[in-house]
Amino acid sequence: MIKIVTVCGAGVGSSMMERLFAQQILDAEKIEAEVDASDISSVDPNAYDLVITTSDFANQLSESPTPIIRLDSGW
Repeated sequence: MIKIVTVCGAGVGSSMMERLFAQQILDAEKIEAEVDASDISSVDPNAYDLVITTSDFANQLSESPTPIIRLDSGW
């Protein structure tokens, strides 16, 4: 099973939306995965197979060998 974490500043806003959307896509594709949401200050990216976050937080996690999917709004 794949372990995924979505990350934002407080762990309750965008990371929860990212978690919901990621889980919907995974379910639709019948991919078994555990998706957690976390805040940037307490996440351990090394405990996961994949990190989903915005570019701002991705830059803070870039030292980890865990692959990071960067999401940007395109504003």
